[in-house]
Amino acid sequence: MSTLEQPPGGDRPAIRWTIGKWSLALALVGTLAFLLRWYYVSHAVVYHPIRGDAIQYHAYAWNLVQHGVFSMAQPGSATVMPDSFRDPGYPLFLAGWMVATGSFDGWYAAVLMSQSLLGALTVVLLMSAARGWIRDGWLVGAGVLMAIWPHSITITSFVLSETLFGFLAALAFWLWNVGLHRESWRWTSAAGITFGLAGLTNAVLLPFAPLLAAFLVVRRRLSWRIGLTLVVGALLLPATWGVRNLQLPSGASSGGRALINLVQGSWPEYHSGYRLAVDGRPEGARIMRAIGQEQDLMLADPGAGLQRMVARMSEAPMRYFGWYLGKPALLWDWSIRMGQGDIYVYLTLNSPFAENPAWRALVSLCRALNPLLMVLALVGTVLTMRKKSPNTIGRSVALLVLFVTLVYAVLQSEPRYSIPFRGFECLLACYALDKLVGWLEHRNGPSESMTQPQA
Repeated sequence: MSTLEQPPGGDRPAIRWTIGKWSLALALVGTLAFLLRWYYVSHAVVYHPIRGDAIQYHAYAWNLVQHGVFSMAQPGSATVMPDSFRDPGYPLFLAGWMVATGSFDGWYAAVLMSQSLLGALTVVLLMSAARGWIRDGWLVGAGVLMAIWPHSITITSFVLSETLFGFLAALAFWLWNVGLHRESWRWTSAAGITFGLAGLTNAVLLPFAPLLAAFLVVRRRLSWRIGLTLVVGALLLPATWGVRNLQLPSGASSGGRALINLVQGSWPEYHSGYRLAVDGRPEGARIMRAIGQEQDLMLADPGAGLQRMVARMSEAPMRYFGWYLGKPALLWDWSIRMGQGDIYVYLTLNSPFAENPAWRALVSLCRALNPLLMVLALVGTVLTMRKKSPNTIGRSVALLVLFVTLVYAVLQSEPRYSIPFRGFECLLACYALDKLVGWLEHRNGPSESMTQPQA
């Protein structure tokens, strides 16, 4: 039997399935997500997998295991100096598998299989966190969409941080939802610590939990005690890591990486210049050289670097205004710019999405749906953020999507960076559909499903 339940904070009744029916649906969607990812990583072959950002992640992990030093110095370097250019979460994940396995092949296989599992668990956690905010039927639809979304599948085959980051963000939201419902400082502390771990995997998320707590407390959606617990938990581990970084000599740092991204994101030509340079075109080399010179100035003298950026933009203000205005759409667009393109970061051979007709049809369908998903997620965000929004976890999801969209609009914006948040986008889109259907039901009179239990 299904039951009618009032979501926290109001809104129309949400049809909730029985525990058995919901658990079965959750297990089936989670299994689907895992099998798709397992099949993909078992068949797709990433050509030269340790390349690009993966070179640095591998080097950090190697140096942690071999020297006990967090450093991006390449294996075999005469000097291994500690630095803070990359965040420590993903290198620690890789280092753990290096300790557990005895060869590169064993390590690589363990990384891919564990990322497949983490990707599937991400789907399950987000579905569980959103229950009570979105009606169960629509929530299962959101879970299926998360399970089959091509970017979320292909990313598990790359030695990149997006899969772990997305899992930690989903786990933090699940813990946050439990903490909200139980009004428990223990669960809220666990949520805060997990937000901190996510921030140590990708520093973009570091300010989010404190900002979320402040917003909800000011709007009287959260007690200051629970809010303070979330903030303390979220800052505990990053603060410890920050103390470590303060003791390092000047050099490659996460702050410098943020400045580099700021410069790169201010150039509309950056993505096209990168592709042209990769193809050996002189125009691409010229563009990348100009961007590199501005990056170097920004790192040497941030004030002078900002002045150069402002001077460049003042020469064509409307062009740059349009560029920044379109960067949110670029973040949630389809084709990855800084990489192989389409749904691939690195060159991938024998991909089921290219070789299997059913998988090709799936990627074509999702590509066609992507603009609609973006629009629906925007509508869902607006509905969730309205003054009388009924659900704190829903508002938290909307705030996360708004936050990362704004951050990447200021820094470098490209579809790869939205992959860890695609599940949140699916939740907002399905919430918009849920509300639309609810509005139609209300307009046409109470439906049988809203007035009677269902078998």
